[in-house]
Amino acid sequence: MLVTMLIEGVLFIYTILRYRMTRFGRGAALTLLLLAAFQLSEYQICARSTHALLWARAGFVAITFLPVLGLYLVSLVNKKTHFLRLGYVLLLFYVPYFLIAPRAIQGAYCGGNYVIFNTAQAWYVFYGFYYFGFLLLAMWDASVQMYKDRLRFKNKKTVLFWFLIGYTSFLLPMGIVFLLSPSILGAVPSVMCGFAVFFALILVLKVLPSYVRAHEENR
Repeated sequence: MLVTMLIEGVLFIYTILRYRMTRFGRGAALTLLLLAAFQLSEYQICARSTHALLWARAGFVAITFLPVLGLYLVSLVNKKTHFLRLGYVLLLFYVPYFLIAPRAIQGAYCGGNYVIFNTAQAWYVFYGFYYFGFLLLAMWDASVQMYKDRLRFKNKKTVLFWFLIGYTSFLLPMGIVFLLSPSILGAVPSVMCGFAVFFALILVLKVLPSYVRAHEENR
């Protein structure tokens, strides 16, 4: 957890220094910061279990922004804002919910390599639809735009291609782990954010440089 947090923290600092002048760069930096914040919350749950509930709430708030933030980044490339407003509305519900609702998160404990969260199951199902729905929506928008731009805007297509690779780098292994062991439902956020370090690396090493070239291409 600490190693993952340090990697994402270094990538965040680099992104801020290198790409802060664009909205895409600032959005990518915020993504990295939120990923690092979740890793910090996991570490604190394992290191200081007496404050586990507080850190669990903080971690869930951090990752709740990520699906909508991903769609926002795709929209900056596509120049389309499909479902972004709906995402913002859902954020206005889920963030206060995880912060103050008494039964939103009832506890968390360290499972060694991951953290298991005890959540209100009914709302957790709806949250899953929100979370994976917006991740898949971002992938869908990126795929459609790649097809439309297949004969032009080479660098723009490259941005979206690496964005899709980045999403696949954590969704695919998470899906495999869940199929092999469905009982880890409460650990899905922890396992998925562990794999998301690959997305962080792809975002900084591939997506951001491609976005700069695409921006220059469209001038």
